[in-house]
Amino acid sequence: MNQSSLPSFTPNPLLEMLMQREQLMEDIDSIVDEYAFIHDLNVDEAEDLVRLLCDAVCKNFPAQ
Repeated sequence: MNQSSLPSFTPNPLLEMLMQREQLMEDIDSIVDEYAFIHDLNVDEAEDLVRLLCDAVCKNFPAQ
């Protein structure tokens, strides 16, 4: 099979943004979890902070 017969890949900007948004929210969760553990913070408050930050990410990068 030569290269000219390979299907071309067209990147989907929305899909790429959504994948990056998901990664950012996973990073937020990890960062807050680690910070809360190191500083002996209340688990419920740390979860509330993660939720608020992730809500802000979704608000500023909507799925449309």
